[in-house]
Amino acid sequence: MMINTGAAISAKMVRSGFGIIARNWSGVLVRAKGITERRKGEAATEEALAIRGALEMTQVAGWTNIEVQSDCKYVVSLINTDNVQECRLQTILEDIVVLKRRFESCVFTFVPRSANSCSHELAQFAAMATRNFEWEGSFPTWLSTLARKDMGVVTPFCN
Repeated sequence: MMINTGAAISAKMVRSGFGIIARNWSGVLVRAKGITERRKGEAATEEALAIRGALEMTQVAGWTNIEVQSDCKYVVSLINTDNVQECRLQTILEDIVVLKRRFESCVFTFVPRSANSCSHELAQFAAMATRNFEWEGSFPTWLSTLARKDMGVVTPFCN
């Protein structure tokens, strides 16, 4: 499974949102989850929390081989170098290390925002939501369109 994560912060509403998108290896959207938090966090912390949330979601789903993609190069670098000594993120990074060990295969990669817009938009949507939400099998049109765009699929124009 390929998992994309994103975080968004709404200073105006004092909220943070996480967007988690799960695709199978064919690129088909399988599950989407939005998590809303009532706080205005710091970007790296929120991105790390989104990754932790993704690992928790995938574990519950029973998936054992995953690739987690994030557009936060800093956090991905900390995870891949096992640098859990970053004071602000230490507890979250330690949680990620523990969760990572529960998978047969779990890798973390950096992707640019242009290839991760679906999870970012979902995170922005979650930052404005009043509660967490999750979709499986059937998705809002705007989310499906963004997921196809991230995979490089353009919907043809039809009359």
